Amino acid sequence: MISAEKPAHTVSVYLHNRNAVRDVTVTIKEDDGAVVFERDYSLSDDNEAHEDATFPEATDPHTVVVTVDGKQFEQPWPEFNDPTNQCSKGNWKGIEVWIKGDPGESPTILLTGNCQHVTLEG
Repeated sequence: MISAEKPAHTVSVYLHNRNAVRDVTVTIKEDDGAVVFERDYSLSDDNEAHEDATFPEATDPHTVVVTVDGKQFEQPWPEFNDPTNQCSKGNWKGIEVWIKGDPGESPTILLTGNCQHVTLEG
């Protein structure tokens, strides 16, 4: 059986301050509210990042909901319309979520777009 590669969006999550310990959930929804990606992370010095989790590129991500230690942040999926941030041929849209804040501080997030050539096996 031959496997075909399918284009994928990516989600990478990073802990900015490795001294903090954070419980994180990232949920991505389409415009109609359908969940196309959801994953839980426990981030600490021993596990400060998780890169390149995937979901099908054929979906149309609209909203990113990040919950950090019970605090919810909702932001739109980044726009890739500007010529300076369009993905080149063979690369697909993804996001990086940076969890910020020192231990004992209320967390904040920084959400940025990125482009990568990552595929799902099908």
